[in-house]
Order: sequence, then structure tokens, then C-alpha cells
Amino acid sequence: MLRAWSLLTVEEADRQFGGNLGYEDVLGDKYVWNSTVAHSGDAQEGDLVILKDGGWVLGLAWMDEIASGTGKKERRRCPQCGATSFKTRKTRDIPFKCSPCGKEFETPTSETIDVTVFEGYYGRTWRPLDTPMPEKALRSLYGNRSGQQSIRPIKPDGLRELFSAAVGLGSLWWREDGGVRPPIKGGHRQVLQRARVGQAKFRSHLLERYGSCCAITGAQPAECLEAAHLYRYRDTPNHDINGGLLLRRDLHALFDRGLLVIEARTWTVRIAPSLHKYPDLAMLANAPIQVPSQLRPAVSYLEQHLALAIDGWGERTVL
Repeated sequence: MLRAWSLLTVEEADRQFGGNLGYEDVLGDKYVWNSTVAHSGDAQEGDLVILKDGGWVLGLAWMDEIASGTGKKERRRCPQCGATSFKTRKTRDIPFKCSPCGKEFETPTSETIDVTVFEGYYGRTWRPLDTPMPEKALRSLYGNRSGQQSIRPIKPDGLRELFSAAVGLGSLWWREDGGVRPPIKGGHRQVLQRARVGQAKFRSHLLERYGSCCAITGAQPAECLEAAHLYRYRDTPNHDINGGLLLRRDLHALFDRGLLVIEARTWTVRIAPSLHKYPDLAMLANAPIQVPSQLRPAVSYLEQHLALAIDGWGERTVL
């Protein structure tokens, strides 16, 4: 059964209530929350998550991993009534005003409480919107009316129609057994850990293997090269050296979004139809990859990536 959630991620400068200190979110990779948040224990691995800020939908992904552990949280309160829902006013001489009791004050009281901290990793399937979608497009799909909740349930009906054209997601992306959506296990791992442990070492191994060379454009400064995983990382957590390539940062982003692929049958580059209008990218179409034949990655990884990418090309439209 498909379950979906909207996750609110905001910059510290945009945070409305002064009692809520921000979390260490990394847009496009991980979302962090704790047990003081409504629905904190409800989101599970395999759920669909939609990231948004105050007024815009930013993208969506499948939640691959959720790790949990103990932590501390500083919570600030109104010195008069003890509420946490006070607002920060940067243009006033007295910076804080409590919403429930109306008191203005310069310094809130604070306390440190024990919490369970959750880190959810979704970067493998992250699909940002080319053009941010107004948050109001989700309003008819919310499962409750609690507009201030950071984690909010969403009714799955209508999500596929809403996002497939906007992000270019084909049918394989939505299938439970299509190789994209992770198995639904439920629960959370104990002990916080980063999803890609050893990523820097993996990149170093690829640099030793290929030199300072982008698999698509050839020799490039090492500073602009990133380690691209060709496989589902959560299924192969030990970094398969035959499932990685070095790609220039901009091409890595296109590769991860399925807009640029490598055809293993011919060892050439293919690009999505939407990229042909960009001359520098159009030149890459049908170009041979810049990898010696004896160092080419596993064909099976590239074939799966190609199938998923092409499945989405036909549904992508420009908003």
C-alpha cells in the first residue's frame, strides 16, 4: 500500500516560530526530524516523500533508509506562558512576540530535552522539479488540516498524475517491484549513520581506476568530478567499483535524474529529448564514452538505469 508524506524543509531565515530550532536537512539527500514532531514515528522506509518549503513543492523521492538514535534538543519558550509558538520579528526593537499570550520579550527561556532523532535518506531517487510547483497544488491531497505540521500525511490518489508529467517519471518509477521504489520494511534502524559511508574513499578508488577523466567528456580537473553510483546503493552498501563512474558535476546531476544515460550495447551516450535544445548537451548524443574497454562498468547496472530513464522520457513535459 502506497503511503505518502509532505516534509517541510525551511531555511533558518524563513523559520516562522522562534521556539523551533532548525534541523540539519540536506535537500536532495536527507531529512532530519525528532520525536517532538507530529507523525515522527509514522514515516517508514518505502514511503513516498514530497519536499516543500513555505510556499513551494521542491521535489519528491522514495524514502530508502531511516536511522534513529538518541539526542538532545534545545527548546525555547515564552517566559510568561511557556508556549513555544512565539514569532521572531527582525524589524522590531523587541524581537519576540508570543502568539498565545501576546507578550513581547527580548530573550526566551530555554530547556534541553531528550529526544529520538530520525534521519531519513532519499537521495537515490530524488527528483527535483525543474519549475517549483505552488504548494497549493497539494491542498486537496492532504490527509489533515494541520497546516503547521512539518510531517503531514498525503492521500496517494492523484499524486502520480500530478508529478509524472512535471518531473518526467515513467511507470517503472511508481511500481513497487520496478527497481526504483524500495521494499517496504517498516520500522527504523537504531544508531544514526550516513547512507553513503565511505563515499570519499569510493571516489578515490574511481580516480585511481580512471584518472582525472569524466566518463563522458574526457579529461577534466579532479575538483569537478564526482563519483556516480550506477546501482541502488542500499542494495550494495560496500561500494561496487564496477558500478561506478566519474562524471563532471553537471552531467552527474543529469545522469541521476535520468536525463542522460549510457547505452551499454554501443557504449555511447544518449540524452533525453528535452536536452536537445541545448547545443552543448546535444553534442553529447551518440558520443562514445571515454572509458577504456577493459575498465567499463557492469552492463547490468547501465541497462537498468537506461530502462528507467527512457520510461520517463515520454511523460516529461515543460511546465
